[in-house]
Amino acid sequence: MSESLRLSQLVCSRLCHDLVGAAGATNAGLEILAEIGEMDDSALELATSSGHEMTRRLAFFRVAFGAGGAGNDGAEIPTLRKLASDYLISGNVSLNWPVGDNDVHIIDPMFAKLLLNVILIAAECLPRGGVVNVQVVGMENGTGIAVSAEGTDAGLREDIAEAMTPGRAIEEISSRSIHAFVTQMLVLETGSELEVAADQGTVRFAAVHEN
Repeated sequence: MSESLRLSQLVCSRLCHDLVGAAGATNAGLEILAEIGEMDDSALELATSSGHEMTRRLAFFRVAFGAGGAGNDGAEIPTLRKLASDYLISGNVSLNWPVGDNDVHIIDPMFAKLLLNVILIAAECLPRGGVVNVQVVGMENGTGIAVSAEGTDAGLREDIAEAMTPGRAIEEISSRSIHAFVTQMLVLETGSELEVAADQGTVRFAAVHEN
């Protein structure tokens, strides 16, 4: 099997895995409504909230993994902030992405995809919940991003760390870690370097995209 084919299969597997829960909950709510033959508030709420969650996840994945979505001329920070906030809104991980005086408004579209993938990885570093902090600032030589995951038992999974290692073969990657492999590909594509550091209760990521 070619590397490009395996890559596409793993990405599809990951997306299906992340969407099947919301899709199943939507169907369950609709089935309950069909069985009782009348509008049940709890079933309707389940179907509606799950449908909204599916829409939010699809919007996030479209930009993080898709060929488009970020705009050819650049990705707007407010749009990226909303995508990340909407993606995390239904879980036990919250987003802290304040508006700062040194923030840039538009960043390179591929660097935007890198940022969203790093946010996704940071959220997965918090198995017991916590906060993902994000900062995007303009620098003299380009744009810098800083993302941190703070919470109880915060840590980078071994398979994620291995998938982010430069030179890792696609045959060694699974659907659970494919986004980390894609992250490393985006690092190379943008010509940046992703730094990762961890201490008790915090995992930090930082990268710079030069102009």
